[in-house]
Amino acid sequence: MFDPTIFDNWKVVLEGAVYDIDREGGAEVIGREDLVDLASLSRSFRIAARRPGGSCRAEVRLDAGLADFAGERYELRLSGAEPPGIRLELRFTLPGSRIRDVEKLHASLGRLWGAEEAEICHRVRIEVDPSAPPPDAAAPAGSAYEIAVLFLGKRDEDAIGDVEGMLARMLVALDALEENA
Repeated sequence: MFDPTIFDNWKVVLEGAVYDIDREGGAEVIGREDLVDLASLSRSFRIAARRPGGSCRAEVRLDAGLADFAGERYELRLSGAEPPGIRLELRFTLPGSRIRDVEKLHASLGRLWGAEEAEICHRVRIEVDPSAPPPDAAAPAGSAYEIAVLFLGKRDEDAIGDVEGMLARMLVALDALEENA
């Protein structure tokens, strides 16, 4: 039997916790991806959920690369490389046509995840139909506003206990986004 990697352990705990929330009716899982990139020899896991009937989406992402696997499994470290672990990110997406108060959204997320824990980035994706007239001030249908919560540093098994608290804050963030969007 093999010893699971940090990535494997995080994936199992995270996936179980999100499906528990789904089973309890707190959110509904709307997407799941478990990817291996053979070009870079990296792994990613993504699970997306939204509040029942909500239009805002939250996605939790785990990523680990070859250096993480080699560092953990074979105790090989590239010069200057961080210790092995996973990168953790949350992405919130809301329809672009509903964006109201970006500063309020940012402040709300900043209270949940401070600058010492994560970096909060905002992105706007605008989809334009080339055959349609230029869009007016409102974002066209299909556009989206995305907020990424990029957790600083890598996580190992010692931080797995934070999953339930992170998911609880994710649900609070979804509520704030639904309310503000």
